[in-house]
Amino acid sequence: MQFQHAEPLEPEVLQDDGSPRCVVCKRPTGSSHFQAQGMVVCAGCAEQIRTGQQASPVISLAHSALYGAGAALAGCLLYAAVSIFLHVEIALIAILVGYMVGRAIRYGSEGKGGRPQQILAVLLTYFAITMSYIVVVVYHSGLVLSGSAVVYLLMLGAVAPFLTLGSSGISGLIGLFIIFIGLQRAWRMTGRAEIAITGPYSS
Repeated sequence: MQFQHAEPLEPEVLQDDGSPRCVVCKRPTGSSHFQAQGMVVCAGCAEQIRTGQQASPVISLAHSALYGAGAALAGCLLYAAVSIFLHVEIALIAILVGYMVGRAIRYGSEGKGGRPQQILAVLLTYFAITMSYIVVVVYHSGLVLSGSAVVYLLMLGAVAPFLTLGSSGISGLIGLFIIFIGLQRAWRMTGRAEIAITGPYSS
């Protein structure tokens, strides 16, 4: 059942006496009903929809961060492997990384999206993609990194896509576009569509 667009009541949504049934649970609404995006819902289902739109608890966001970080690490290694062994940067991999992170965060928050989840997804996706460049550099150079070197490379990787704009020209713009694709995917997957609940109305 979707609530994005209002739809007219189908005949099977009405009882024999003309009173409405809930479009979610299909049960009679009784003497009163609510509307979710223009569709009839009973009081119980309306409350469930409201509850589902509440902000995720802090522990849920922590779970999202844990699952998302795991997906980001896997995406980073995947992106680096493609670059190292195929010597190409494929935009589809950026989309896949965004999908992996977005799905993991959504799972960690028990299916609840929201602005905190979106920000987390974008940050993790960005660092998953940009840090893959560092993995490639370290692989080809054979460097043995110290603690300070790791911190420096992490900071460099965070701004690397913008530092290369002046020298790389069109390839730098392509790199930013690839990152944007992944970020957009992660943002959309962790968003939350607000469902307007109105009522009660007399049935």
